Amino acid sequence: MNVPYGGLFLPPALLKRLELKPDELGWENYRLADPCLLNVAARACSPGRLEGALGEKEFPARALVSYSFSPLVADPLGFLASEMEGEEPVPGPAVLPKSSGGKPLRPWAPEEREVIFRKSALPYLAEIRDRCRERLDRDSLVLVLTLRSYAGKPWNYEKERRYPRPQLNIGRLDERKTPKGLGEFLGRTFKTFNLWPELDWPHRSAYAPPELSASPRLLCCSLSFRRDLYMDEATGKLSAGAEPLVRILRTVFGLLEEQLETVIKVRYRRKHPPKPPSMIIKAAPKTKAP
Repeated sequence: MNVPYGGLFLPPALLKRLELKPDELGWENYRLADPCLLNVAARACSPGRLEGALGEKEFPARALVSYSFSPLVADPLGFLASEMEGEEPVPGPAVLPKSSGGKPLRPWAPEEREVIFRKSALPYLAEIRDRCRERLDRDSLVLVLTLRSYAGKPWNYEKERRYPRPQLNIGRLDERKTPKGLGEFLGRTFKTFNLWPELDWPHRSAYAPPELSASPRLLCCSLSFRRDLYMDEATGKLSAGAEPLVRILRTVFGLLEEQLETVIKVRYRRKHPPKPPSMIIKAAPKTKAP
């Protein structure tokens, strides 16, 4: 799991050059970043026990990578920048061209942009890549889940104005990295919890490390949640719905892991089919009369 928009940190040197007033900075961070989702994701990834119809079941810790900087420093995946520009998302670090209020942000010189990326976005992307490599070395199938969020009502900068909005969004990259069955499985699972999922709306995006994208054992998908599921959007604080969502995510992640194990077994059987039975009939051994 990776959370690209859960951080709020703004380096003081960069803060002075953003040319935004203090109240504007607060609103920008509130609209673009979501530390509440990072809180929910961290608890859903922690090890523990889950009660079910067949008793309690232990689940292991899941790898979680988060971006600690504010998207105003750099957008680590380029998704927010592309949404503001009205273009197709291109995974990779980017600088926001304007604020959510439409105010143009200062363009950085190439050498300044390189320093910003090297100190913020690139270490985050490198950590995702290294975690994936570690898992590919010991696991047959690895899934990269990108967790995002969106407001209950569309912001002014958002292209998609549809309302009401679904409670969660399942985003895909392409048929090879995000198989159709993966999105359908997640949709059916969330529906059992009376949640309203939508496929590729309002976000159509997923991230896989480009250095490992050629591996057929690496899959990717994104989950975006409407913020009123787990936070009070008026105050920006966790709501009473956060704990139920944590339990739902723990269950969904567990079911997803079981589904991936099933896919691994099917792939293994296809690659190593059982040998057909021999057509030679062996004679039964002779037995001595009593």
